[in-house]
Amino acid sequence: MAAEIEGLGELGRNTDPARQGQDRNDRAEGRSGGARHRNRRLLATILNTLLVLGAVLGPALTVQVVPAAFPVWATAGTIAAQLAMLVLVAKSV
Repeated sequence: MAAEIEGLGELGRNTDPARQGQDRNDRAEGRSGGARHRNRRLLATILNTLLVLGAVLGPALTVQVVPAAFPVWATAGTIAAQLAMLVLVAKSV
């Protein structure tokens, strides 16, 4: 081919090894989303798991630990405060 573009072979592929490596890296990042994205997803998953555990275990443990003479309204208020704090933490993240 008389009018070959510099760096491209006959089939239009990169012949420069550095460009070939860059193309492979671009394709790999497109598939996996990149390391930063995976780390953020992992941290978000861990945080969501902790929030769900807190929402389930917090009130359950509060009900078990509260003495029998403790007023019901105070127990309900404590549980509501726990859930409100979990909601605030979830919204801030």
